[in-house]
Amino acid sequence: MPHEDSVSRTPQEVVEAPLPTDSLSWLLRQRVTIPERVTGYVDRPELVERAMPTRRRLTVLHASAGFGKTTLLAECCRRLRQDGVATAWLSLDEGDVPPVLDAYIALACIGAGLNLLDAPDPDKAPAGPEGRIGLVMREIQAFGKPFVMAFDELERLRHPGSVSLLAFLLERGPSNLHLAFACREIPDGLDVAGALLAGRGEALETEDLRFSRAEVATLFDLRLSRQALAEEMERSTGWPFALRISRNRRERAAREAGPGEGLVRNWMESRLLSDLGRDDREFVLDLGLFGWIDEALLGEVLPGGDATRRLESLGVLDGLLEPVGGGATRTWRLHPLVREHCAARRFREDPERFSAIHRRIALALAGRGETVLAMRHANDGGDPSLAGEILERAGGVRVWIRQGVVQFQEANRLLTREAVSARPRLRRARCAALTLSGRHHEARALYRESPRPVGQAHAGDADLECYLEDCIVRGAMSLYGGERIGSDRIRDLFGEMAGLARLPSLDAFTRGYFEYALCILHSLKAEFDQALQRLSAARELLGGTHYLPLYGELLQGQMEFDSGRAAEAEAHYGRARRIARKYFLLDPVAVRSTEITRRELALECGRMATASQPPDGPGALMNHAVPYSHFASGISLLLDTYVLAGRNDRALAAADELLARARSAGLNGCTSLAAALRISVLVIDGRVADAKRAWRQGSLPEDPADCVDLSAQTRREMEAVSEARVRLLTADGRLGEARVLLGKMRAVAVERRLRRFQMRVAALAVVLERHAGDSDASLRHLTEYLEMFGESPYTWPLVRERATCAAVLRRFLALQPHSPHRRGARSLLAAMRRVGGEVGVLLSEREREVLERIEGRRDKEIAASLGLSAHGVRFHLRKLFRRLGVTTRADAVRRARELGLIADDA
Repeated sequence: MPHEDSVSRTPQEVVEAPLPTDSLSWLLRQRVTIPERVTGYVDRPELVERAMPTRRRLTVLHASAGFGKTTLLAECCRRLRQDGVATAWLSLDEGDVPPVLDAYIALACIGAGLNLLDAPDPDKAPAGPEGRIGLVMREIQAFGKPFVMAFDELERLRHPGSVSLLAFLLERGPSNLHLAFACREIPDGLDVAGALLAGRGEALETEDLRFSRAEVATLFDLRLSRQALAEEMERSTGWPFALRISRNRRERAAREAGPGEGLVRNWMESRLLSDLGRDDREFVLDLGLFGWIDEALLGEVLPGGDATRRLESLGVLDGLLEPVGGGATRTWRLHPLVREHCAARRFREDPERFSAIHRRIALALAGRGETVLAMRHANDGGDPSLAGEILERAGGVRVWIRQGVVQFQEANRLLTREAVSARPRLRRARCAALTLSGRHHEARALYRESPRPVGQAHAGDADLECYLEDCIVRGAMSLYGGERIGSDRIRDLFGEMAGLARLPSLDAFTRGYFEYALCILHSLKAEFDQALQRLSAARELLGGTHYLPLYGELLQGQMEFDSGRAAEAEAHYGRARRIARKYFLLDPVAVRSTEITRRELALECGRMATASQPPDGPGALMNHAVPYSHFASGISLLLDTYVLAGRNDRALAAADELLARARSAGLNGCTSLAAALRISVLVIDGRVADAKRAWRQGSLPEDPADCVDLSAQTRREMEAVSEARVRLLTADGRLGEARVLLGKMRAVAVERRLRRFQMRVAALAVVLERHAGDSDASLRHLTEYLEMFGESPYTWPLVRERATCAAVLRRFLALQPHSPHRRGARSLLAAMRRVGGEVGVLLSEREREVLERIEGRRDKEIAASLGLSAHGVRFHLRKLFRRLGVTTRADAVRRARELGLIADDA
């Protein structure tokens, strides 16, 4: 809105102007006219209702410029007028000395419908409270209905007498008068605090006016992608003015120095920096170089002893200097747009100071262990060599282990090609980063081009450091790069690691890493006792990190899972998930790994509602370097979920894509795993000839001993290869060979205590003997399965073979009326029915818990057992009734049993 500074006027001209507002000049009329809605206005009904002036005597919208105070107040006033409430509006100005303000208030009230024309001549009334303002208040009181007076840009009032006029309105106004102030700051002499403390007013501050995520999406007409919306939220922090600029820039497609940038510069210069003295202005420009600020950092980078006091005394930064986080240390962040503007100005005016401050910030943050932030400041200061030095001081490749993949990858992105080429340690770090990004070919090529360090642990300190990092990088490339577990490289590498882990002179952190790497190797080979010993040692040595507890819990959970201890596995997975969500929520690998393991357990145990959620597709599994054991679980989960849903075509398509990606990336261990799983799906789909051809093309082993050899393949690879081979032999009628292989599989399962694998062997044996026509043998193998099922509640091995095993289960129940395993057999039959009946009846875990309790229990009892409210239970019941197509609890229980959603004796 234009301001009256551009128009020559005198108080007398305003006072002598005719009172009817339609006779006022355009400029004067604007000041007493409620602004119209801006283009692209976003309706915020809850905020408008909260700010409505008629709810109280005084409403104060107190926030920095650009937070939408005028927009919000104008919206309230427009709605009040639409509802017939008399509402006066006045945009204040620095030139509003008492006589001028006195006249403008009268003009605004006339515009609101107050009849001052029939009152005593206001032009001849004395000025001040006893004059025109007194007349206005008497007429408002006589009006007898709610009357609203809204004052915008209150901070522009400079004359004490003008402030006194508003104080008089606030203190002496009639009871039906409602006042609303919108301002960046409250003028001295206007006691709004008294009204607020007395309960007669309410103040809406900066945080109340920020846009929410949903409101930002609406502002951009719901056209932003999820990532773009997140970027807008991060950049603007909900600041309406910043969002408006961004929206304008998007609409005009002007990314560089467009109209929006001009607006920002104009606003910053005219409203942020113009009122500051030279020293304060220089100080604010320096602040623009900080990503975040606390007292110690500010004092270290900008010495002088008074930096914090200066920071707190700058009222111009109110609402723009945002507190970040909690804790004992006060921390702030300058608003992103303000920071960017000040940083750009500092660079233009004094590039040497710009660079020097960034370097000082970088060194200060590096001393605090803030590696990535420090490197970013070093680069911002034009010193990429310093960024490389900071990463080396932080541990180089070991930043991955200490701080997680996300921080390590971000640090790698901040390294320039020149810095990497000049420093061998940075080249090794980049090799690891490329591996963790799934860019295995690039990692191998860079490693081959890099000089090998001295391969002696007893060498000098510098050589030893290089050698240790080289071992870490080779370990990452081997385990994440799908190296065959029986290769000479793996054997030699882990022999070296075992020697290093025993080296007493080595620091605890590095020894802990090698102990953990050895734990992974033993786990992959199903040597669980040795793996747990290594894990225990690693936990003791790496107690100060969160990364090992996360993956240690996942690794131990997988060992418990394969050993048949489902409850213990679930407990470990649950702890891992809590760690991931607390410390690694931005790490896609950590989050994905926890979800893969939990859902694999859910599928194995027959919790179909959880397992039936869409699994990670091939791209999600291959685009990030997921640890091998979790990659194997992810492949199995993906294909098994499609098979469970009867979508063998989707399973085969996913297997084809995974196989192609693994071969392209040179992931040899992953290639044989994916090939074997694909062959199992081909056999299940009845495509035996295709399966035989795929076996030959994949060069998979045919000798039974090679199929179960754990010295040359991981346990998941061994399971996939041997299971696929048994399926193929059975389908091809080579039953004798299949029995020999099953015998070797059972022996390995018993020797290594692989209960889950042993149950799969028993299920496959049931299928084989059923095909052979030996009913007694199939019953024996089923009984073996049921005995294990009593301790390990894994339904999937038998449910997957339901086409054959359902009949064997029914025969068992018919022939064994007194068997202790009848309950388990009925539960397995129900699980098989559930697979067929779940189409369109996918229940959440909470819905299933409610369903299992509704028979014979009241809502309050169910609520108490589940930690819900009775209302929450009824909410879930309504959803259950809709899903099951029923209207009563009894019908819900009956229908759930028909579909196998709950057991017959639940």
